[in-house]
Amino acid sequence: KAGAREFGLHLGWMPFDAFTTTPLGALTYTVHRSETVGYEVALGAGYGMKNRAYRALEEPEYAIAPDAYRYLGSLVFDAQYSPIYAKMNVAGERIFHHDVYALAGAGLTIEQAIIPDNDLAFAPTVSVGFGARIFLGGQRALRLQIRDDVLLEIREKTAATTGAFIKQNFSLTVGLVTLSRGE
Repeated sequence: KAGAREFGLHLGWMPFDAFTTTPLGALTYTVHRSETVGYEVALGAGYGMKNRAYRALEEPEYAIAPDAYRYLGSLVFDAQYSPIYAKMNVAGERIFHHDVYALAGAGLTIEQAIIPDNDLAFAPTVSVGFGARIFLGGQRALRLQIRDDVLLEIREKTAATTGAFIKQNFSLTVGLVTLSRGE
């Protein structure tokens, strides 16, 4: 991978929010400085939808609408450290080359209130995660990734009473990437 450039298209889900569930997509561009270190920019987009818990609270017996915010998009810059490269023999018939990596970075996430005022929040974001690339041959790889984005959300409508909220966006993604030839 040393010297290679990686372009990727990823699809995933943010399944663990208390009030929303979010399908998402991302475009990534990674520069591999060495076999173990890479730098990536990830542009994500999605649309958080009310989950079962949120809809239950809207029912007549509760008649409340939580001040939940839905994910709309993010721009994150991260560093990747890939200390493990291995080959796996499957049933003595096929050999898969793969690497395992950890990532850490920072960026900005945009979220929107679900309640009708549609308030927007622009949140500084710290991101950590890990994943694996399974090399498919022909300069292509399949990426499996788990990422946890921690947001510091300052919500305009509650700024006077509650300064800032810390929110997590935990995502699971699968991506297809193309690598340029490295050194």
